Amino acid sequence: AGEVSTLAGNGEAGFADGQGEAARFNWPHGVALAANDEIVVADNENHAIRVVTPGGAVRTLAGNGEAGFADGQGAAARFNKPAGLARDKDGSILVADRGNNAVRRVTMEGAVSTVAGNGEAGYADGEGAAARFNWPVDVVVDKEGTILVADCKHNRLRKIVGRQVTTLAGGSEAGTADGAGAGARFEKPYALVLDERGRLLVAE
Repeated sequence: AGEVSTLAGNGEAGFADGQGEAARFNWPHGVALAANDEIVVADNENHAIRVVTPGGAVRTLAGNGEAGFADGQGAAARFNKPAGLARDKDGSILVADRGNNAVRRVTMEGAVSTVAGNGEAGYADGEGAAARFNWPVDVVVDKEGTILVADCKHNRLRKIVGRQVTTLAGGSEAGTADGAGAGARFEKPYALVLDERGRLLVAE
């Protein structure tokens, strides 16, 4: 109906859990809806994953405000400019950890693990830590559980099945060419969404 209301935060940057306007974020980037209808937020400049209840109560799920690259539980985990989020089939949240060039997983209990990438920028298909990304900025999950990644600075779309990373489309050079697989060209693919038929839409 066009009515806008503020669930949490007050327009000032900061890092604080709390209720409604008492909470603070710094450059919130991606959001995903958890299975329990809580909203998960990638708090980009706070290098943290936050949760907002439908009533506006904010808590920190993982990360502590400092940039880094570490798996672990809750505040012991580290991210570097987390961006796009997507809910996986098991209810966990996938994170495009942009500054760490990795795709991470966070359970709703705050346990963080790395799906693919090792913190170094590069381009390589492979399994888990052997794969490389460069500025992965968004993720979506299809109905089969395949993870699709906007690998922004490589101008490519990547695909993760299990922990195996392959290239879905795009080539080494930026461009606007339609085509199949490596014959297609993108320029900085940035946002992804699946339509009602399961087709991937890309904003570049």
